[in-house]
Amino acid sequence: MIQEKQVHILIGCADARDLSQVQLDAVSTVSEDFKKMGIEIEYHVVRAAGSFVTPDVVMDIKRTVEQSQRSLTEPIPVNYFVHIQTHAHLTEDSGDDYISHVHDLHVVEGSPLNCGMLGASSVGIEIEKMIVEEKPVLELDGGPTVIDNDTKIKLLLKEHYAYDGYLAGDWIFSIDLLRTHPRHQRTLLEKAIDNDSELKVLDIEITCGIMDYSIHSLIRVDDGEPAVPFWDTVQKYIRDHVVNERTKREVLIHQSQKQKPLAGLLCMSDPRQSSRTLAAQYYLRAKGVDSRGEYLPNTVFNMTGSSFDIPYTPFGPYVIAGFFYAVKHLGLTDQLVMGYDAAQTARILLKIKHDPIMNMIVKKFNVNLIPINHVDVQNE
Repeated sequence: MIQEKQVHILIGCADARDLSQVQLDAVSTVSEDFKKMGIEIEYHVVRAAGSFVTPDVVMDIKRTVEQSQRSLTEPIPVNYFVHIQTHAHLTEDSGDDYISHVHDLHVVEGSPLNCGMLGASSVGIEIEKMIVEEKPVLELDGGPTVIDNDTKIKLLLKEHYAYDGYLAGDWIFSIDLLRTHPRHQRTLLEKAIDNDSELKVLDIEITCGIMDYSIHSLIRVDDGEPAVPFWDTVQKYIRDHVVNERTKREVLIHQSQKQKPLAGLLCMSDPRQSSRTLAAQYYLRAKGVDSRGEYLPNTVFNMTGSSFDIPYTPFGPYVIAGFFYAVKHLGLTDQLVMGYDAAQTARILLKIKHDPIMNMIVKKFNVNLIPINHVDVQNE
């Protein structure tokens, strides 16, 4: 008998290497174990480049919480948890304990395993350059306006994205220090929750950590507070089932793990509604690759959101930055678009078309948007 429900929301990076079959197995296995103890686990994943806690990510959390409450059929207690996770390549002399301190962690400078959003401001500059070169004509300030300079880009951001400022280094800015980034995002989320009357009363607990790609495991940088038995057990499962590669020569790690996804994926944040695993397997089948039913890491560069199916609202800054980065720098002109059913997929496609910058990227780079849906792919 279910006596408690726990809703866990992971704020993770879009990086293609940020998911493995071991992680999927860990969540599935531990969820089943908790169910036997009378605790139902509901798991969601919000993925945006850099794991930045921006207003759209906060809204994703809020919508997820609201939908979870609407689905309640029994008057049981519900507890909410958000896990902020970034990724890096840490040096051999760094601490590798599950709970470590940032002063014991050191990043391998320039490693391709580090988060690409260390250079987000540069990506923003490239997006500005694209807009000025494309000179789109948009309805702004009461009439058609040619967007061909920084001032007009500011007007575009204000009217379409409700942001009063510049794009590069302002709306889209780089991670300052990778080691402290998850803690800073936790602070931003705590402040956002404190200023929201509906979220504040829920006692949402927040963890933050760094996924060290050299040991394929999460390191918490929050002193292990709060202790979250489900999340901590999932991470222990992962540590027990992966190989520590930190002692490998760095060049070998670089060769074996540089991000080389095959496609991009835009989908909803609830894995039960649009599964990254199913989408990846669909794409591999289409390309004639036999994955033997398992999820192969480094397959898709994935961004998710609970509002991706609300057509006339804009995408967030790091979804746009991640999409641009994936298409231009990773060469992912194949982009899977996945909703739960055909109607939801159609709404996501409409949102892409209605978002001025996303639509511009699609046209500029001849992006092949591949509509699929969870129901059909699951039944194949």
